[in-house]
Amino acid sequence: MDPIIPQPALIPPAPLIPVPTSPAGAIPARWQQDRIARLTALAPEDAAAGLLWLAMNFPAACDAMLDKIQYDAIDDPDPGREPEPFCAECGADIGIFLRYGLDWRHFRGDSTAVGQIELFDPGHQPIVAWRLTRAPATR
Repeated sequence: MDPIIPQPALIPPAPLIPVPTSPAGAIPARWQQDRIARLTALAPEDAAAGLLWLAMNFPAACDAMLDKIQYDAIDDPDPGREPEPFCAECGADIGIFLRYGLDWRHFRGDSTAVGQIELFDPGHQPIVAWRLTRAPATR
């Protein structure tokens, strides 16, 4: 006779990880919610180690994140206006396009519509600066 009798164990449900609330209109997409939940579950020392790794391996992405956090620390009378990146040398719009890597690239066109932009090379590397989002042109 076998002394061990297998019994199905009840697996308790995973604890809910608090997700920071966002202002109305800024609800993260489903694919972002998993990343947010993972970040909020990190211990402070793990979060610091992750930021150091990001700074060493992807400095442009890290700089963009730090610039965004620094901007958010300033009291803005109109919090709905987010800063947008631009090139301090030529004034052109710039962005990071994951299809082409994590480097900043110059572009022209309507950045609010998918497929309505064109990447271009002005002959210099982008110098990242931030400005408040420009109001859309009215007809």
